Amino acid sequence: MTAQFFIIGFCLLWILMCGRIWWVIDRQHPWQRHALAVGAGLGAGLFYLLGTLLWSAVKPKPEPPSPLSGETIRVSPKPPK
Repeated sequence: MTAQFFIIGFCLLWILMCGRIWWVIDRQHPWQRHALAVGAGLGAGLFYLLGTLLWSAVKPKPEPPSPLSGETIRVSPKPPK
């Protein structure tokens, strides 16, 4: 759960940094502003996708529960031929 907050926080930080650069670019250059806005959205989406993929690959997988004693295991007989 904490990792998900870090991933989303990093995406928001990326969007804020791109927004700051977007704000600095002069209004006379609309294509640069559009390209930066598209790059901010695509970059944040890619960071989120890669972050969740990496987190799912890194986090440990839960082990299946093992039976506590031999009484919990039942074996069915073989069917007759």
